[in-house]
Amino acid sequence: MKKALIITLIIASLCGALFVFETKANNAVSQQVPEFSTSSKYHHKTFGYFVLDLYHNEIMTAVQEYYPNKNINGYSTPWWKEHDMVNIVQATNNNNIPGNKNDRIYFSYAIKITLLPSEEKGTHLGIDTLYFAVEPRRHTMKNLPSELPPIKLIKYEHKAPPKKP
Repeated sequence: MKKALIITLIIASLCGALFVFETKANNAVSQQVPEFSTSSKYHHKTFGYFVLDLYHNEIMTAVQEYYPNKNINGYSTPWWKEHDMVNIVQATNNNNIPGNKNDRIYFSYAIKITLLPSEEKGTHLGIDTLYFAVEPRRHTMKNLPSELPPIKLIKYEHKAPPKKP
């Protein structure tokens, strides 16, 4: 009888300890929610970095095709345009993107990205602006025909490299 009582007390204390540990773990997770800024400049900049991360492969492909003989290792964002490196516009029935009336591919958004492609040595090759037509719903579709891409480069603009500050 004494053994049963001791075993019961041990099991009860272990269960209590597990409950306390689980509660502390849940509190730790809920405390990890970041603070959200109300600054519109912060939101715009964060949105820009999000888009750059989201479409990094498409951006790099476009840049490497534009500079075929260079060793492109990445890009940076223009230090003088940190809040408007990425802009977005939503398409309407009147301004379907890319805008050709005979074009059967419809996109909901156009994204304009300004960046500084760079070589392995860190040399900026230009101030480049890439325009992409984007249809977010197509990213989750399976067996999508190649003529319906989720993102399509519609224009690439290049300007001379910036002078270092």
